[in-house]
Amino acid sequence: MASHTARILLACNFRCPFCFAAWHEEEEGAPVTLQDELSGTQWDDYLDAMRAKGNSRLTISGGEPTMHPELLQLIRKARRTGYEAVELQTNGSLSTRENVRKLAKAGLTHALVSLHSHKAKIFDRITVTKGLFDTVVQGIKYFLEAGIVVDVSHVVLSLNVADLEEYVRFLAREFPTLNEVHLLSMHPEARAKKNMHLWPPLKTVRERLPAMLGAAKELDVHIRMDSLEGFPMCFAPGHEDQLDLTDIVAPSDVFGEELEAFHVIQQKKVQVPACEGCFFQRTCYGFWESYFVIHGTEGIIATPPSERLEQMYPEVSARNALPVEQLPKEARLVPVRDPERRHIITDDEVAEVPDVWSLRRKAAQEV
Repeated sequence: MASHTARILLACNFRCPFCFAAWHEEEEGAPVTLQDELSGTQWDDYLDAMRAKGNSRLTISGGEPTMHPELLQLIRKARRTGYEAVELQTNGSLSTRENVRKLAKAGLTHALVSLHSHKAKIFDRITVTKGLFDTVVQGIKYFLEAGIVVDVSHVVLSLNVADLEEYVRFLAREFPTLNEVHLLSMHPEARAKKNMHLWPPLKTVRERLPAMLGAAKELDVHIRMDSLEGFPMCFAPGHEDQLDLTDIVAPSDVFGEELEAFHVIQQKKVQVPACEGCFFQRTCYGFWESYFVIHGTEGIIATPPSERLEQMYPEVSARNALPVEQLPKEARLVPVRDPERRHIITDDEVAEVPDVWSLRRKAAQEV
């Protein structure tokens, strides 16, 4: 279902140090109050235009969109305009039973709730809040109670990477009707650029992730991991059937024709020499170049071709069988960078970059 995201404000009552949407903080003296993209009757023209482009799903995001005074009106307008699905991306901190009831009545169909740890103390550290963990957990239950399809988003950080398997078991126990878990990596944008030490070592992610995916399969918890916003496909050895390649091989099926966000993300990814020979090499943009510059290239291990993978992903196998120049246009990776720009980074190139994080954080931000 082609989707469009409306980021209706940038203000938020959480202070997550990895937030990639806190762009306003990069401007000197920028306010942190409500910053509306659109309001009032402007919504009408905006939603009509996005619907006319073929989008049938609207994602309402922020900041924290439940802080916006016109949220209910926006949801009602979206449903009247013909959107089949309206999703709310929220931290869940304001999701009381009464508020969720109003959202459902207005026409909300889906909710994506951020839950970056199942441990209250770690949750507080990640969100820079105090005492809101139980409120968010209860808010998720209110959404489910109201008949809204609920996903949770989980950004893997150095603070929570050791708990991935235990986190899945918590979800299965607390939210048995949860739709799926979006497993994400940190984006090196906005506030996250100041806190790149929160990236967990890729070697550790690779060690911890299979146990999480195994527990998810055992407990029937659906994990959505793609290499657009998550980790490369090589990070799930033995669990490749739980990967989602749609965002990569057919981005227009997800984003419609509005591929700007797709390009912005993927043009900042690179492969490393260890990617050579990977079954997924032609179906993967790699990982964030900023990570490799700061933390080195260890942790990437190519997934060797196998008959099992060829049967599981025939479209990938077909790509691998032909020289790139012979691939039909629709079977190639979407171009996201200038042809001259490198897309592979080597250990020697990484070694040439100053170890800015051992100097001062301000210097690291400039990388």
